[in-house]
Amino acid sequence: MDVDVSFAEIGLQSRFAEVNGIRLHYVVAGEGPLLLLVHGFPQHWYAFRHQLLEFSKDHTVVAVDLRGVNLSGKPANAWEHGVWFSVEDMRALIRHLGFSTCTLVGHDWGGAIGYSLALHYPDVLERLVVLSASHPGTFDRELHENLAQIQAGANWLFLRRKDSASRLMANDFAALRVRFAEHEFFSEQDREIYLAAWRQPGAVQAMVGWYQKEGWGPAEGATPAHGNYVQEVSPLVVKTETLVIYGDADQYILPGNFEGLDTYVSRLTLIKIAGGSHWMLDEHPELINRHIRQFIRGGAPAEVPA
Repeated sequence: MDVDVSFAEIGLQSRFAEVNGIRLHYVVAGEGPLLLLVHGFPQHWYAFRHQLLEFSKDHTVVAVDLRGVNLSGKPANAWEHGVWFSVEDMRALIRHLGFSTCTLVGHDWGGAIGYSLALHYPDVLERLVVLSASHPGTFDRELHENLAQIQAGANWLFLRRKDSASRLMANDFAALRVRFAEHEFFSEQDREIYLAAWRQPGAVQAMVGWYQKEGWGPAEGATPAHGNYVQEVSPLVVKTETLVIYGDADQYILPGNFEGLDTYVSRLTLIKIAGGSHWMLDEHPELINRHIRQFIRGGAPAEVPA
């Protein structure tokens, strides 16, 4: 694995853990309380490179490749994807690392995993940080009632289709590369690192398997809209102390997903980044780090630059 000198200086290590019949790859740095970093689509552990550098100063920081992604094992069965399996993987990984609790930071898929973990196993979480991800209650509401979010959901309908993996892989992953090419805050090195992860055998098939299993998206034909990925829990009220950060220019998870969120999260700190995209970890790394740092310390939210 290629890492730059700054990663080497903080002692970043690449490791594997056998959990729940799957081999998970993760990177770890630092010492102290556990900060578990969980990525989304179509990224992997590298999405949290800036958090690894910052929080390894006083935490054991672990950034994981979810099952099916990059260097982690690929599930043998199509149904062994999605939120529930990843929640159980994270529980097992926390134990494997020698901890009983953690602060979880989740982006995109990772946010959904964090919400589900908080609803099923609240004792595992000290705190929860959710980035660019919707709570199952607001997500389901928006996919049923908000026309703008319904239209934005065409992305998930595409990913659910049987030919989505082959279409994403065509022309050396052109359909995936374009997601990052339009943003100048992704460097050429960043793009090459993600491209190498997508080229891992079975990785793209596993990533779209998540959407085919979860069925997220607006109504399509005889298929109803679906956004509640924690249907087995009621009520959907998260009691873990939670920081939610979203960009109001996110083209996938629109701002309506955060309206009324305090109904579902009883101890909520909600921060909007004006003009922020879905890729806030890459677009505003220092600001995100300040928000997380102050949340962990129990302070007021960081000032957002004008």
